[in-house]
Amino acid sequence: MTKPYDFQKPVTKAVECPFCGKTFDYSLYPEIVIPRDRKLKKKVLNKSLFFPRCPHCKEEIKLKAVCMYRDDSKREWFVLTDSKDKKVSEMLKTGNIKFDEVFSEDNIVDLVKGFYTRRVVFDVDSFREKILLSDCNYDDRIIELMKLSLSTILEEDIGQPVYRIFLEETSGNQLVFTAIMGSSAPFEYVNIKTIPSVYFDYKDKYLGKLGDPNMDEYILTDQQWAKKSDLLKDEDAGGIIPVD
Repeated sequence: MTKPYDFQKPVTKAVECPFCGKTFDYSLYPEIVIPRDRKLKKKVLNKSLFFPRCPHCKEEIKLKAVCMYRDDSKREWFVLTDSKDKKVSEMLKTGNIKFDEVFSEDNIVDLVKGFYTRRVVFDVDSFREKILLSDCNYDDRIIELMKLSLSTILEEDIGQPVYRIFLEETSGNQLVFTAIMGSSAPFEYVNIKTIPSVYFDYKDKYLGKLGDPNMDEYILTDQQWAKKSDLLKDEDAGGIIPVD
């Protein structure tokens, strides 16, 4: 049996504000385990964790952080890293990755067999998005296909490339996405909304063309994966109807 979880202890680090250049201390958590750390999960979703506001200039900052999120009841494992070293993906494929607490051999066997849905992301927006999608029981691969369609619409309408796009919220009867537009700073932030039924339309159309979400090929499920999948090749992006 797995040992009982201890409460997570924060790590305090000095953060330099990119806006004013001043530093301040901020507490980070290297690991979030559900159900133990439900409060930390809530903090990620409401942006009170990983999105500090500088006490000097009051600007919101997106930290470059490292964190592992694991939900054993849903068998999901999300890794946030600031390095695009392929070793992280390889460790997730084999289960050979270190944690603060000790796992049983059964846990490691499950990971090796791919019984966990494993994802690696490289920014806090994507990390929060994976947790949000899990909370809503949305398939992140379908969302990535939707984001690719939305990016096509935005680039045609605004005339700038989409640097990054992520799901911001799912409240009410809308899905709200935030797109970071431009090829370099200063970027323009644009919100675009659509109705939840579009997700289910995409799911009905594309899910049958995808494998099990636990498979190794989906560890890096992002916009590059969506493009390489060719599932939207020659498709009309107008299948997504933005909501004003």
